[in-house]
Amino acid sequence: MIFGKYGIKSNNIFLLCVIHFLQGLMFFLPILALYYQQTLFSAQNVALIFAIEAICSAIFEVPTGAIADLFGKKKTMIVAYSIDIIAFVILWIGGSMIMFVVYAILTALAHSLNNGPETAIMYDTLKQEGKEYLYKKISGIYMAIWPAGAAISSVIGGYLATISLRTPIFYTIFPFLIALIIIFFIDEPPYEKKADATLNGHMLESAKDVLKNKQLMFILLGGIVAWSFGESTHFLSQLFFQFKNIPILWFGYATAAEFALSSLGFYFSHAISERFGNKRTVIMSVILLALLLIFATWTTGLTMLILFSTSSFFFGLRSPILGHLWNEECESRKRATMNSINALVYQLGVAITIPIVGYWSDLFSVGTAFLLSGLIILIIPPIFFAFLKNN
Repeated sequence: MIFGKYGIKSNNIFLLCVIHFLQGLMFFLPILALYYQQTLFSAQNVALIFAIEAICSAIFEVPTGAIADLFGKKKTMIVAYSIDIIAFVILWIGGSMIMFVVYAILTALAHSLNNGPETAIMYDTLKQEGKEYLYKKISGIYMAIWPAGAAISSVIGGYLATISLRTPIFYTIFPFLIALIIIFFIDEPPYEKKADATLNGHMLESAKDVLKNKQLMFILLGGIVAWSFGESTHFLSQLFFQFKNIPILWFGYATAAEFALSSLGFYFSHAISERFGNKRTVIMSVILLALLLIFATWTTGLTMLILFSTSSFFFGLRSPILGHLWNEECESRKRATMNSINALVYQLGVAITIPIVGYWSDLFSVGTAFLLSGLIILIIPPIFFAFLKNN
């Protein structure tokens, strides 16, 4: 297969990449906030739906990670993609706050179920073949796949949205059906399980491991701020484009550019971090992302779109590095749970910050809200990332 040049014998990683690409074919990504706003009217109400999704993700994260560790990662993925498909049908029907809340809860559950297992299977597949040292490189390629799919679907979705804002949602169902079928062909690597492990005991043990590990705590503290305010601006970017008087047809191209550039960041993450070091690359990527976001709020038209989209490259650049540093500290039998703890903290951050950014948008303007977010990202995360190991 495509990863044969790295001496990897298993088909798992190739299949995971195909699934990840299909997962990126969410044709409604460029218009989701507008689709919500069509029914809910205000930026604060739109932010509330995203916040509900983030809160539910946080609630579900650790239990679902433990479920994957204890009952099987492949089985968990099958359940996750099945729930995703049901959620898209509900979103497509839409039309009310209740339907959007149900969608937010279901998609949060599906995301949480799937958050730990995919990367855990990838790491354990490499570890089984004695090639876990390749994880940062392989995960960079893997992470680049989703935004590549999202970039393609964003362009297509922009055109589909000219028919109606519901149309892109309907066509999103089909890639996820194909992904669900492919999951059955994954061969889950064996790993050690504690014979007497309980769900609560496993979660508690994993949480203690995180709290005792300084490296993991600095990743969490720096990452929660960078991720939370970065994701808040990403989720509300369509309202920012509307504020800047960008035509709706451009939304698809702008979103595609964001995902394409983040894909490049994921892909080149290994090479750049090998040259400049993990710690330095993470810190500089956060600073440059924040500066581009700030400059975007001061400009208009094409210049604004270029600056805003380019910031996504630096998000992609740091993510595989932080994932690599995190997984280095995790035991295989706890990996999915500890990955879920990481995601839980980040989702809690989004749940707190996105209503704040939405409130700032209604109180001042979307531009001011994005400017304040950029300043916070610029100042706080580099302080925590400065304490990461120099490896």
